Amino acid sequence: MLRTIFTAASFMCLSLGATSLLHAEYVAETAREIPVAANVDVLVAGGSSGAVEAACEAARQGATVFLIAPTPYLGTDMCSTLRLWREEDEMPESALAAACFGANRVTTPARVKQAMDRALLQTGVRYLTGCYVTDVLRNEEGHVAGVVMANRSGRQAIRAKVVIDATRQAVVARQAKAEFRPFVHGPQTFSRIVAGGEPQLADNMVVEEKDFTYDSVSKKNKRRLPVYEYTLQIPMEDNLAVSYFRAEQEARDRTYQKGSELASEVLVEVPSATVIGQSRLDVWPGAAIADLGPFRPKGASCLYVLSAYADLGPKAAERFMRPFELMKMGKRIGAAAARESEELPASARAFLPETDTADGIQANVLENLRGIRPPDLGTVPSGNRLLPVLGKYDVVVVGGGTSGASAGIGSARSGAKTLVLECLHELGGVGTAGLIGKYWYGLRRGFTEYIDQHVNPGRDSWNAVEKAEWLRRELRSTGADVWFGVLGCGTLVHQHQVCGVIVATPQGHGVVLATTVVDATGNANIAAWAGAETQYSISDLGALNVQIAGFPQRPLGNSYVNTCYTMVDDTDVLDVWHLMAWKRTAGEKPTSFDMGQLIDSRERRRIVGDYVLTAADILSGRTFPDTISQHYSNFDAAAFPDSPVLLLRNAKGPCFRCDLPYRCLLPKGLDGILVVGLGASAERDAMTLIRMQPDLQNQGYAAGKAAAQAARLGGRTRNVDIKELQKQLVRENVLDKRIPSDTDSFPLGNEELELAVQSLASEDESESLRALAVLVVHPEQATPLLRARYRDSDIGKQKLDLARILAAVGDPSGAAALAAAVNSYEKWDRGAALTSQRNTGNTFSELDRLVIALGFAGIPETTQSLLTKLAQLAPESEISHYKAISLALGRSHPPEAADELAELLDRVKFLSEETTASPRLLEERWVTTAPDKQANTSNLNRAFKELIVASLLYQCGDRNGKAETILSQYAQNPHGHFAAYARWILEKRGHH
Repeated sequence: MLRTIFTAASFMCLSLGATSLLHAEYVAETAREIPVAANVDVLVAGGSSGAVEAACEAARQGATVFLIAPTPYLGTDMCSTLRLWREEDEMPESALAAACFGANRVTTPARVKQAMDRALLQTGVRYLTGCYVTDVLRNEEGHVAGVVMANRSGRQAIRAKVVIDATRQAVVARQAKAEFRPFVHGPQTFSRIVAGGEPQLADNMVVEEKDFTYDSVSKKNKRRLPVYEYTLQIPMEDNLAVSYFRAEQEARDRTYQKGSELASEVLVEVPSATVIGQSRLDVWPGAAIADLGPFRPKGASCLYVLSAYADLGPKAAERFMRPFELMKMGKRIGAAAARESEELPASARAFLPETDTADGIQANVLENLRGIRPPDLGTVPSGNRLLPVLGKYDVVVVGGGTSGASAGIGSARSGAKTLVLECLHELGGVGTAGLIGKYWYGLRRGFTEYIDQHVNPGRDSWNAVEKAEWLRRELRSTGADVWFGVLGCGTLVHQHQVCGVIVATPQGHGVVLATTVVDATGNANIAAWAGAETQYSISDLGALNVQIAGFPQRPLGNSYVNTCYTMVDDTDVLDVWHLMAWKRTAGEKPTSFDMGQLIDSRERRRIVGDYVLTAADILSGRTFPDTISQHYSNFDAAAFPDSPVLLLRNAKGPCFRCDLPYRCLLPKGLDGILVVGLGASAERDAMTLIRMQPDLQNQGYAAGKAAAQAARLGGRTRNVDIKELQKQLVRENVLDKRIPSDTDSFPLGNEELELAVQSLASEDESESLRALAVLVVHPEQATPLLRARYRDSDIGKQKLDLARILAAVGDPSGAAALAAAVNSYEKWDRGAALTSQRNTGNTFSELDRLVIALGFAGIPETTQSLLTKLAQLAPESEISHYKAISLALGRSHPPEAADELAELLDRVKFLSEETTASPRLLEERWVTTAPDKQANTSNLNRAFKELIVASLLYQCGDRNGKAETILSQYAQNPHGHFAAYARWILEKRGHH
């Protein structure tokens, strides 16, 4: 039974949770320095069409401009709400409006998003999506001087002379303490668009069927979807963020029915509690002549409000918020902001003012403050501040994806007060928002079988909208709360125990207190920000290795658009923005109804847990006493392997079953938190096999039940009665019946290892792979057995295989045989490219594996054999050969390799000739080509080769700064993994 001693640290956290946290209204955030991402004249916060027009016009007037939006896209006033039509009397008068609609009365989200991206790029406006405003900066005079934002890269500041608040709920004005008109509690009026199905009829709700339809195309069958606009009355006690979250869930409950293919992400509201402006308009005279006073909050200088929260009467607001009027008003406000910024001096200092924190509970507010690459623009000081407590729960699940939504259901079913936070407005993750609406492998039983019975009975595929809605309703029916449009951006920790989550909402940031947190971000964000050790991208062998990913289009009626063509760092806001913007702007015109909002990344940042699952564990069939989930798939990685056992032998084809220990969900050194999904603790090659959707649904469900049990123990995740939990999961068919009685099948004795040595030559591939894995895991015991077998073997394939295994476990006995085998190749054999190709790509050739093993043997006398093979590399050589040489020479970094590497670098040059370090290269995103093309010559493969050679040259001594120059260029590149690896080589691995 997994139990730990009830330590003083955990007792103090339990005491804090039982007293201070129970009644806390605020948490004290200590002073800190926030990195600056930009210094501009005008900052536009918000992603509406008016925001984009304002940013473009300010730039046209000569101002430097930065725009940030919380959504992954722009044009939110049309795309988030599905208000995608113009009335008969509305005609586009600007280039942006014309680009959105053309001659059509009804447009599509894809067309609007493309138009918005292109408008900003063409006018030179810098911008980032996925960024939430959390605070407002002040200057020495007390005026608004910019904002602090939160995103997947942490929290950063943008200094600005003038700010245009175009956010949906006027977050900048709220944080700037602008005056608002009083909120009148009671029924509030909202509207929502739904396409498809039959109209829903209920009290306090009016439905209007529009006079146009959308076309849904599935398997060449075209259906016309009716479009309904619902107007609802929903009671609200106040106009704070939590009340809006509840109203949104109620609106979804009342307006959705099966058959709906599309619905608004957010509700449309004409708020009564607007800002109090310098003047007010009750009748809208038109954007061309409207007074700017209602858009200037009273008493808040250097600030404009460009949203329904401007000081407008209800009728005026309805007219103003039509897209063409909003764009025209945005253009006027952008010009005004540019003029105002020109008259203002640059602020010498911007900061977050200190507040009295005596009323806040004391705990560590931990977050990522490393900043956004590439610029280093210093920091702004943030004084001691109070963060409001937005909610208190037994279990908080951060991320509502494949494993997160399931974890929420498992927790709530177990009786815990549960909250699921999701930054998008759709649950289900990769299987819904990611448009991979079909299973590959995985065990379709237990909780997954329960889902399938309700969503896709008897089928491997499903409708993404229906599955997302089913998950939401299932959570609601179990009593869980769901908050959409909320980003987890920090962690509350006391004495090494996680006690809550820092969140960014449409109204600013605050704290959600939790007895147990489930980190389902897919990137282990919450654990990482709490200080957990993580692994990502750079392998233990010092190589850059990560699976390629994609970003899908989203056609109506098609829930399976699986993409795999580029490398993307899912923790890097710049890289994610770059991929999404490139995909939206690359084509001449959109070819689908919409674009996705989620990167289909197959690999992300993972914790180093109490246990790290390995590929050898999987291949050997290892069992554990604390299995929490079971998995089934193959090693079908869209990347080259780097686990020792997979460097020795290709295991790409067959499928394997494996058990995952509960300890893989526990970040080493942290209590009160479980990490699920792609963020769990596993070697990158092992994660390839355990990431199947059916298995992660079961894993999330099991983790939710464990989190609920831990909450009853004061958040002590290591005190969970794992055997009792396993019995529950066996009853629900999530786990095999054997699991509760399992023990750790390792370590093995000498007799079993001797049998493994004999089984290496078995013709049964699975048996020989298992034997190999067993031996690699037991290097000290296996080495003498392997050495004896090697001495007794005849020259041939078996002896060579033994030499490779010995090299992998650190024994050079077979180095001479390996060198002879490498020398027997007059030239390189056929290698493999980095590609989405499943059968032949992303694997090493026979010579590749010999070269790698020779390098691992580490005998200086054999270096010449490796240098000979290095000299035979050509620009067109497959990347597997480049990686093999890098792995081999990367063990010793021989100086005598530098001249050859420098000459090769001149021949493979890519970045230095064909690109720049500027993020403007949207048209040049590095991607692989289709499987039937020459994937090895794709720009992704070419760039990767150059990076490999430059990195190795730098570590071998460089020549005239050649490698350092190339690496410095890569370090500034928007492609996140390439930039991170180049910086790592320059900072950690250089010999200068």
